[in-house]
Amino acid sequence: MVALKQQLAAGGPKMGAEKLIIRSEKVRFIDILSMLFLRRPITSYPFVEAGDQTAADFGSTPGDWFVALTQLIQKALAGAYYPALMIGAVVEFILNFIALNNGILGIFLNIFRLKQVKDRKNVYREIDHVVKGKLVIPLNREAPNFRSMIAMIDGRTELKPLPAGGGPDDRRLQVVGVSAAGAGKAAATVGEDDYYVDVESGECGSASVPLVQQQYVNGRLIRLRTFSVFEVTVMAAKIAYENAAYIENVVKNVWKFNFVGFYSCWNKFVGDHTTQAFVMTDKASDASVVVVSFRGTEPFNMRDWSTDVNLSWLGMGDMGHVHVGFLKALGLQEEDGKDAARAFPKAAPNAAAGKPLAYYKLREVVKDQLKKHPSATLVVTGHSLGGALAAIFPALLALHGEQDVLDRLLAVITYGQPRVGDKVFTDFLRARIRVEMLRVVYRYDVVPRVPFDAPPVAEYIHGGTCVYFDGWYKGTAIAAGGDAPNPNYFDPRFLLSMYGNAWGDLFKGAFLWAKEGKDYREGAVSLLYRAAGLLVPGLASHSPRDYVNAVRLGSIAAKEA
Repeated sequence: MVALKQQLAAGGPKMGAEKLIIRSEKVRFIDILSMLFLRRPITSYPFVEAGDQTAADFGSTPGDWFVALTQLIQKALAGAYYPALMIGAVVEFILNFIALNNGILGIFLNIFRLKQVKDRKNVYREIDHVVKGKLVIPLNREAPNFRSMIAMIDGRTELKPLPAGGGPDDRRLQVVGVSAAGAGKAAATVGEDDYYVDVESGECGSASVPLVQQQYVNGRLIRLRTFSVFEVTVMAAKIAYENAAYIENVVKNVWKFNFVGFYSCWNKFVGDHTTQAFVMTDKASDASVVVVSFRGTEPFNMRDWSTDVNLSWLGMGDMGHVHVGFLKALGLQEEDGKDAARAFPKAAPNAAAGKPLAYYKLREVVKDQLKKHPSATLVVTGHSLGGALAAIFPALLALHGEQDVLDRLLAVITYGQPRVGDKVFTDFLRARIRVEMLRVVYRYDVVPRVPFDAPPVAEYIHGGTCVYFDGWYKGTAIAAGGDAPNPNYFDPRFLLSMYGNAWGDLFKGAFLWAKEGKDYREGAVSLLYRAAGLLVPGLASHSPRDYVNAVRLGSIAAKEA
């Protein structure tokens, strides 16, 4: 309350009822030490903005070591922001330069493949011609052949089709103990609604019903032609990291789907286009599915990483407490914890030309596509930060009463998603959205373990069913409310296991192709990225490559929370 009174006396903005926003840019190292040792009330710090109800609820609650640790991490990430961007630009330029010229040997061959002429002026002209013509200089980052670091780690673009015999014979994500004959019989005798299984009911152990409706070809997934929805979503989440031309080329020419559009959206609080997403349909006319895929945390963008770990939240009425950074990325208008309709109004605000707001723009596009394709259903996906946006997007649709869109929602599937809200938020989703959200987590991936669950300051929890994979792609479905092992990442009891997993991943990455084929052969860039996991366990596990492998090679057993 002291901080609140000081702010009001100073003529600052009126605080909302429920919010806690930590301005990390104002945090000093002495403040971090104070949180650790002096144990002052968290709301007494000048860098903390708390709603009046929040300040009253917290009282003298101090910031714990997770709060202090988060501020230390954000300070380090802020300091590394510009160096990381420059390093990333250089690294991606070099990798693209090598790749586009068919390797280092190809670079030398292109350089020395010159006509021998005596005239010095002609020699210079010939060299200039070679540099522009034969050597490929990747100066245009928006070119369809320019790849991000994510695509350098995993360059696969083709979709893996289901076997000709149908989904129940597919290895990918099949339930352990469910026979192909039993699943095939179920597919032939039950309607599509019978494939919706409540994993908390115990039905998931049945030998006749698949654990996750989206695993097998059924009345709905048949409309995806020959691909499982897991395959489509994990690959869509992966290519969302690329530029618009690259994505359009893959969607249209590799997948033979219909590319609707790529959208780079404005964040008024950052003053930049921080949110990217694309939309596609399986066919240009009479489509059966509309897919929205959000771009995730870019490896060299420290601002994205800082957003992932940020503890700040905003009260959103019936939606509960929601991560404020992710709300801003989608188009939050006001940091108002008292009036959700003011913070995130239903009507689209007037956006300046070239500055669309992600939620409103994508809502408009999705509505148009669903109107254009009356039989289509909606699938929303994303990896990392993109997974967080994918989880909040349907919640905002529910908050705004967009029932016509929600009635056609087929699936929300995220990969390596950070936490986005409290228990009220997860309960809101379960009550208002008819499909169970699916959250895929690979091993000790660090991102699903942030922001830290640090009650009462930040009571972040995961919602939906967690499909958790170990390093050999053996999965466990953890019922809603459950979490992956080592949920806050820093539990010392998991230290040996985390480092052991990092070594195992490196070994597996080097030799998996010998068992599974050339599609699983990893290059030097991927293996070097895995080696980073030896320094920071869980970092390499965040790569989309392992999520793609898990979808294609994995199997799952059921486990109650």
